[in-house]
Amino acid sequence: MPPDIGGNCYIRELTCYAVGVIPPILTCRHPVRTSTAAPESASRNELDMCRFLAYIGKPVLANDLLYRPTHSLIERQSLAAQEMSIPINGDGFGISWYDFNLDDEPCQFRSVRPAWSDENLRHLAKKVRTNMLFTHIRAATPGSTVEEINCHPFIYGKLTWMHNGMVQGFRTIRRALLRELRDEAYDAVSGSTDSEHLFGLFLNNLRDPGGPVSTQDMVDAMYGMFNDFNRLLFEHDVKEHSYLNLCVSNGRSVIATRYTTNPRVQPASLYYMFGREYVCDNDRCTMLPDDGHSEAIVISSEPFTGVKSDWIKVTRNSMLIVDEDLSIRFADIELPFEKATFVYEE
Repeated sequence: MPPDIGGNCYIRELTCYAVGVIPPILTCRHPVRTSTAAPESASRNELDMCRFLAYIGKPVLANDLLYRPTHSLIERQSLAAQEMSIPINGDGFGISWYDFNLDDEPCQFRSVRPAWSDENLRHLAKKVRTNMLFTHIRAATPGSTVEEINCHPFIYGKLTWMHNGMVQGFRTIRRALLRELRDEAYDAVSGSTDSEHLFGLFLNNLRDPGGPVSTQDMVDAMYGMFNDFNRLLFEHDVKEHSYLNLCVSNGRSVIATRYTTNPRVQPASLYYMFGREYVCDNDRCTMLPDDGHSEAIVISSEPFTGVKSDWIKVTRNSMLIVDEDLSIRFADIELPFEKATFVYEE
């Protein structure tokens, strides 16, 4: 049994990868609240970012997550995001969800319309009840095409993926990245976004991306993707910094990262909350406290309910892992690129 460090948390074994030793993973049955939901001013001065939301737990109506909260993703954050330098996210949207009564592959709805004005989404959200929901509102990278195929989330097999951030130097590494992909991962990349190409690199690190994928498979593939990305940056002399808030699910567990290659600034904002049940009473939405084991977890680019104390800020350059039993664990992400000499040049 790994050593207990208190609070029902313990350190898992170290795992070695190509670029070195992956830091220990902190596992908690009932996560310790170690951070408040105070906004980070440093991230506001960075590149414009998208916003996303992921939910896993007891069945919930999509409308209760997307429209009813005080600072809802669709009607508030798409027009007035609080933790971005430019608050508008109007370059399309997408949602994906799972209905295990039908099968174990995600459903999907995407559009290039601004989320706040799409009546189809408004009506659909009132009829979708699910244990797992991904939603993304897009602020397109300058120069990126605004079309449906480029809207998140992206799906393949049993997996769904979304990204908040930007890959700097993407045009420089894109061709080399695609050359590395096996046929199945290559064919999964349909659009032109840096986000979907990262998804291809993630899929390339799975033994069978179209088959069953466990939580640990996703963790290993995420580290493999980061390692490959780090190597491509060095091989092609890319010196600009990237922002990688990523989220992926197999429908039964979730992994999210909050990361930047720049050691001098904060990554884009990312928060989570957990509890017994997420509920909405009129226009007041909140997470009911649990009794030691979470039954509902929300991951979001910024808090969207009125009870800010429910929200915990994900620490910089880390991975949040929600297992199938809804226990939460964390792992550090550290790449050699962060320590390159040029990073600290004035």
